Amino acid sequence: MAKDRILIVDDEPDIALILKLQLEDAGYETVRARDGVEALEALDKEGFSLIMLDIKMPRMDGLQVLGKIGGEQTPVVMMTAHGSEDIAVNTLHKGALDYISKPFSTDDMLQKVKRAIQQDRDRKERVRLARQLDEERRKMEAVLQGMADLLLAVDTNGEIITVNRKAQTVLGEELLGKTPEEVLKAEVPAGELPSRTVLRTGEASLDVAYTMLAGSRDIPVLSSAAPLRNAAGELVGSVEIIRDISKLKELEQEKEDFVSMLSHDLKSPITAVVGSIDLVREAKLGPVNEEQCEYLDAAVESCEEMVEMIDTLLGIHKFEAGKMRLNFKDEDPALLVARAVSKFQTQAQRGGIRLYGTLAEGLPKASLDRNSFARIMGNLLSNAVKFTPEGGEIEVAADLVLEVSALLAAIPEQTYARKDLPGEGSFVRIRVRDTGVGIPEDSLGTIFDRFVQAKNRRLGKTRGTGLGLAFCRKAVDAHGGYIWAQSKPGEGSLFTVLLPALPEDEE
Repeated sequence: MAKDRILIVDDEPDIALILKLQLEDAGYETVRARDGVEALEALDKEGFSLIMLDIKMPRMDGLQVLGKIGGEQTPVVMMTAHGSEDIAVNTLHKGALDYISKPFSTDDMLQKVKRAIQQDRDRKERVRLARQLDEERRKMEAVLQGMADLLLAVDTNGEIITVNRKAQTVLGEELLGKTPEEVLKAEVPAGELPSRTVLRTGEASLDVAYTMLAGSRDIPVLSSAAPLRNAAGELVGSVEIIRDISKLKELEQEKEDFVSMLSHDLKSPITAVVGSIDLVREAKLGPVNEEQCEYLDAAVESCEEMVEMIDTLLGIHKFEAGKMRLNFKDEDPALLVARAVSKFQTQAQRGGIRLYGTLAEGLPKASLDRNSFARIMGNLLSNAVKFTPEGGEIEVAADLVLEVSALLAAIPEQTYARKDLPGEGSFVRIRVRDTGVGIPEDSLGTIFDRFVQAKNRRLGKTRGTGLGLAFCRKAVDAHGGYIWAQSKPGEGSLFTVLLPALPEDEE
């Protein structure tokens, strides 16, 4: 660590020598100047931790030197003869940190030197921190004022104390001192603005959607608020950040219109193709032999698969947009499962696969949308038939689960159901088990995402378009249920669906 360097300014050689020896013995480095002129020259060449400055000197005395340097950059301890204390005290008002009277004791001198150096370091650190804080404040102010979102800060009375430029521009009125309710004129489905929730609970309120009024224009927004606390952790206000999501809403509407248009435009020619094939298949355009009928049947089946794919994509989109209309009724799940098994029997037999159901008796009813439930079962059975080799089997089982907690150990850790599954409640459990080659373990946590396909390494195929299982999860979620998959390569796959069972008194 570098030693502190002290500039001794005194025209008396003996005094200067004594100071030099005492200071160097205490661990300091010293440089001597014989008068004020030499002192200024030395200061121009190098820096010092402290100046020991005598008042009376030839050419330029200590007061003149102090007047030029002021003690701002380098701290100064004045040295004066006994009886000149009044002059020395006056130098303190001109920038000196302290003074010593000649003759002085070594201990007193060293103590004042040490204190002066430390005081100067503390002062410079405070200045540095103040500048740093000021710079951080300027940066923060630039960030806040440059934000594309509106910012409102309120005190504990709910009155606005700070806004950013965007808020002032959009709301276009005097905001300080008013409440957010007054300036936003918002329609909040949740009942209160996020900033008000924070003041009431002391906790952050995130992603609250509402519509605010700016001038004559309704603006859909997404808003979040966080608490403002003082150094003691006490709540002193709230800051709310409001994002205009008008463009996002427009994009969502455009996306919805596009998907609807695309679905219609794709299904229309397919319908025409099926109609034309039916004319040929029904021999209305001439005789058709058995082999030709088989090809025509395959063509119709492919068209139906395409229509199902389009409907699945449209269904996923509606679920995500919150616009899927479900007609919930108290249904017998065993009956609906049996119908699904019966529907796929022909397809399974064609592939040399045994398909059967194992349905528990006396299953309670469940609140189901029949159409979406049928599509859940259709997607699961279609995958099972498609990826089970000839000679394999598919079992569809339905039973009642009273202790949900017992299922947790069987649910793969990658699956959302393991985290979200409640600890109690009775559920109707539907399982589709096949003896196919299975799904890679690293795919089990993602196969219910859109456009994610699990590669069937043995058959060299992927599991469909990546839409069917995504629809299953959306539909099962809408029923308040859970779905997951278990599989090991070479041992087949097991898909489990849990749907809340209705209590007997509600059936």
